[in-house]
Amino acid sequence: MNIKTTSTFSNCKPLQGIFLAEWRWWLIGAVFSFFLASILMSGWPTGLLPNIHYPYAYQGDTFSHTWLIQRAVEGWIFDNPRSGYPFGSNFLDYPGSDSGSLLLLKLLGWISGSAFISFNLFFLLGFSATFITSFCVLRSIGLSKIFAACAALLFAFLPFPFFRLAHLFYTWYFLTPLFYYLGFKIFFNDKDRFFHPLSFLKVSGLVAGCIILASFGVYYALFGTIILSIAAIAAWARSGKIRRISPAIVFISLIIFGIFVNVAPNLIYQKNHGNNVEVAIRSPVDGENYAFKLVQLLLPQQSHRNLKLRKLTQIYSSSYPLINENATSSLGLIGAIGFVLVGLVTLLKLAGRKPIDERLTFLACIVLVLFLFGTIGGLGAIFSMAISSLIRGWNRINVFIAFGTLSMFFLVLQMYLQRFCSTRHITFISTIIAAFLGLLGLYDQTPPANAAHNQHIKKIFERDRDFVHQIENSLPVASAIYQLPYMPFPEIPPMHQLDAYDLMAGVLHSKSLRWNYAGMKGREGDSFYRALAQEPIEKQLAVIKRLGFAGLYIDKRGFEDHGKSLIDTLTQLLGTGPTLIRSDNEAVFFKLPHTAVDLTGLTNTDIMQKAEYDTRGTRYSATLAEGIDFTRDDWPTFIRHVSGISTQKNWKHWSDANIAPQVRLDFYTPLPTKFELILVAEPFGPNANQHLTIKVGAKAYQVLMPPGISEMRIPVDTGNVPTDFIEFIPPYPMSPRMANMGPGRQKLGIRFIHLRIEP
Repeated sequence: MNIKTTSTFSNCKPLQGIFLAEWRWWLIGAVFSFFLASILMSGWPTGLLPNIHYPYAYQGDTFSHTWLIQRAVEGWIFDNPRSGYPFGSNFLDYPGSDSGSLLLLKLLGWISGSAFISFNLFFLLGFSATFITSFCVLRSIGLSKIFAACAALLFAFLPFPFFRLAHLFYTWYFLTPLFYYLGFKIFFNDKDRFFHPLSFLKVSGLVAGCIILASFGVYYALFGTIILSIAAIAAWARSGKIRRISPAIVFISLIIFGIFVNVAPNLIYQKNHGNNVEVAIRSPVDGENYAFKLVQLLLPQQSHRNLKLRKLTQIYSSSYPLINENATSSLGLIGAIGFVLVGLVTLLKLAGRKPIDERLTFLACIVLVLFLFGTIGGLGAIFSMAISSLIRGWNRINVFIAFGTLSMFFLVLQMYLQRFCSTRHITFISTIIAAFLGLLGLYDQTPPANAAHNQHIKKIFERDRDFVHQIENSLPVASAIYQLPYMPFPEIPPMHQLDAYDLMAGVLHSKSLRWNYAGMKGREGDSFYRALAQEPIEKQLAVIKRLGFAGLYIDKRGFEDHGKSLIDTLTQLLGTGPTLIRSDNEAVFFKLPHTAVDLTGLTNTDIMQKAEYDTRGTRYSATLAEGIDFTRDDWPTFIRHVSGISTQKNWKHWSDANIAPQVRLDFYTPLPTKFELILVAEPFGPNANQHLTIKVGAKAYQVLMPPGISEMRIPVDTGNVPTDFIEFIPPYPMSPRMANMGPGRQKLGIRFIHLRIEP
């Protein structure tokens, strides 16, 4: 195998020049990609016009993303008065570097007037954006127009976006080629002054460009900085000059600055309001769990058009461990061949017998390092363990690998054609090969349109829309609706048959109605409704009446008895049955007698006073020495806030890692600096004979938990540093279902019975 180029490659052609000179190519490709994606989603000939009647996806995380779009359209994502009413829904506890995506979605929402239409159009436009950047970058590294167009099309139509639709922002991976372009520029640049000459316009463009690269997801920004780091180290090794790494340092610094610009409001809010221990909790173990395996890159995509190939992947996914979102990591046939070529190029380079085109060796280096980050037990797991556990979905790096492997495949193919074909025939042969590979790749990588699935989505979408519109039409503008069962937000397991975000349908389909659901868990508004949901329905009605709620929305799927007892009780209390019943009989609406209450401008404390209900529930008088009686449904007066404890009927007072990985008790006043902590508790299942971690401020203590109920005494000395909280971290949280100890998805650790503090 002799892989060498017939021409010298010294540096990438300027991207802006290709963009302007070859606009017909990328414009045609972008339009074709848009309509091809529409056809693949809706079928032929329906997909010739983009679907604006119902969303492409309508379940699970799709609700959460559509809600973000709606928030951006109505104002911005940080605060929304229609969710979590009357406290509002504040999204500042959930940092994200997605301003670019949200601005585009806001624009689409302003044009279309619908979050659902914006969702669909954004998804389709992602294919066009990816084609444009891929084509221009591939041309800049010397690929012919026809091969660049074919490779760009295959990269835009990877299996990944079709299976990651619920996480809409990840479908816009158009940044990937741009990071490769910067990597090539760094690697092949032989000038000592990379940015010379500098001007205000050039500096402004550089800063703005890097902020844009940082504004379409922190994952893609991180993966891109890995490429830039590889390029810098490779350039240093190639030239022997350490100053060759300086351009990468500039780019990476500006991208990090861009991420901080994106998350600055979140950081300021958390500094002013304290850290939310219940939101965006990530375990370093997730960096291992959500990585991919080599075989997943090479296997056919999970909905392959060929039955035998589809079954091959399905058998693997159903039989082998650690299968989750990494099942979307397939590179497709041509990308898999490119991955094999990466290995061959590496071997040939190590053998050193024949010249290898430097573009191929650089691509091989990038792909191999990216693979080491993305694979199970790889560098990604080390990153999650040693640097930050917030980055856990390392399988998502597969799109960066895919661009490298597709580039490798088509560069090698072009080199062989240049070597063995005459100049007169090479264009014709390249066109025939590109057409064949394009058709083969699209057949292999894309799932067929699923008419039955589309009809199912349309049916449930119209069901929810019509029900919510009926509610809205029956009430005054801006009325408030109380939803049951209580569901925390975000990232929670299903409750019986009710999925995590199903209650979002109310706010998504209404224009002015206000809903109590979707206040950020761990904050006062969520604590208010969490406590209120434990009260008898008579008291709940009294509280929400004082706040002016006009209706009660009940989703039966969230109750063990399908809501029968609650609906029967409400019928007796109100003297009438449900005002409205959804067409599937799974949700009902009670119109409540109410008086409009203006809560505008009130603080959380004012709202609770208006409701005559404290967010922490009723309190009983007790001292630290008397302690906390966890068998009660209320808390002592010295407790400010409690998080991480299940409120489910069968598992009350157990730690629940689905809420938070630790149980945290916040006190109104600082604790003594020296005291004895006396805890009566019971470990669940595998937690017996293991060590419970107890944190008091900055100090941590390990306590062995024997099976059954026992009393544990822990001498605490905070070193004269006052603290006002205690955390309990169980070693092995596990659901009763997994432990074969009963139904329930709560991840239980220990049951709290009593706790007291003796100076």
